Amino acid sequence: MEYIHVRKTDLARNTSRIIRNVLRGQPTVIENHGQPEAIVVDVVDFLILRALAHYYAGNLPPLDPNGPDDGEFAGFSSQARYNRAMQYYLAEQCSSGRMAELLEIPWIDVRERFHRLGVPLFLESSALDEVRKDAENARKWAEIARKQG
Repeated sequence: MEYIHVRKTDLARNTSRIIRNVLRGQPTVIENHGQPEAIVVDVVDFLILRALAHYYAGNLPPLDPNGPDDGEFAGFSSQARYNRAMQYYLAEQCSSGRMAELLEIPWIDVRERFHRLGVPLFLESSALDEVRKDAENARKWAEIARKQG
């Protein structure tokens, strides 16, 4: 992942431009006298990275062997949703398309972020139903994009 480096003073002067770049997938290192002090990342990237850390730290509740159920996610905070969806995904009990559906974000966005962040991308679904769900998700998001644009 490539980082953009900016000085603190540049952040103050060009906040809007820097935030736009971050939202386009360019993490930005904020430097003070040439030393990195902070990194600005998109919120969804941050949630994905924290979910990965949570997964690899272990001590996770058992998964439903039938895969994720929408009701299971009711009442979860954003981070808890990402944690649980990532757990199902990395255990290969749901596809990236199903994960996107659970997180209510476009499936292509999940795949692009996974690629950029170095998250394993499982391209083959284990069941025909998952492939159908992925295709339906793609159709839904394409329709939304057409209406918006």
